[in-house]
Amino acid sequence: MNIDRNIVLIGFMGCGKTTFGKKLSKKLRCGFIDTDRYIELKEGMSIPQIFAEKGEKVFRQIESQVCEEAAAKNGVVVATGGGIIKNPENMRLLKKNGVVVYLKATPEHIYRNIGNDNGRPLLRGGDKMEKITSLLSERVPVYEKYADITVSVTGGTVNQVTDRIANSLEGIFMKKICVIHGPNLNFTGIREKGIYGTKNLDEINSYIIEEGTRLGFEVEVFQSNFEGAIIDRLQKCYYDNVDGIVINPGAYTHYSYAIRDAIASVQIPAVEVHLSNIHTRDEFRHKSVTAPACIGQMCGFGEYGYVLAMSALKMRI
Repeated sequence: MNIDRNIVLIGFMGCGKTTFGKKLSKKLRCGFIDTDRYIELKEGMSIPQIFAEKGEKVFRQIESQVCEEAAAKNGVVVATGGGIIKNPENMRLLKKNGVVVYLKATPEHIYRNIGNDNGRPLLRGGDKMEKITSLLSERVPVYEKYADITVSVTGGTVNQVTDRIANSLEGIFMKKICVIHGPNLNFTGIREKGIYGTKNLDEINSYIIEEGTRLGFEVEVFQSNFEGAIIDRLQKCYYDNVDGIVINPGAYTHYSYAIRDAIASVQIPAVEVHLSNIHTRDEFRHKSVTAPACIGQMCGFGEYGYVLAMSALKMRI
């Protein structure tokens, strides 16, 4: 998934914003900010101490400064403190470059998580369940007002709920596919037209991008005649949070263990493609050393093989 904005988690205290935020950032391979922990690091004291020594008003001012800093980031998961939504300016900043996900929890779920936690200043004194229910009733309309997406966190394991959140974001963040063409593919339309067809690489790329968009992908295309450049592009896919790779390694298919190792190392689903059916041609073309690092191989279907590969990646992703 191509995370080009922040993912901002809002919700009542104890709903699991930090837990799910950490899991989600790991799943999406992006950064993570917990505003409460960030405040504690900045101030050198715990949040209960800040409340006790400086008061809630000062805490909210510090919180707003941290919101401004978090909003200036890009492509990170932000777990917010439960009261951040009380200040409209906080939410304006966070929504400017972020998708807001409301983690919805029942009072009973929240009480199970924090009923024995005496470090919550707003729940001190009196019956905690009553305070949770009262505060929650006040804040739910505000959470719903700012939320782009609402995900229930009640029921299910941490991994299951994290998957719910990630799945809910799919409609907002398009998944990203990188199509890599190897050596001599730039001569398609010129070389051996009876085998490789008459379309040039620009025409094939336009077709790939059009069909990829139809399948719901953001598609990047790359071509190089150099083994090292192909390896560099495969490794860049990892850092770019690419969701899937379609690769036509050309002649490197049959002997480049370096490209094979690069495909395996990035741990991104990849499909190998060949315009011709390599298994009916010269004997040396029958063996692919790169295919075992991929989830599958498409060959013999011309440029349509790229569409088949993207369709397979859509199912796998």
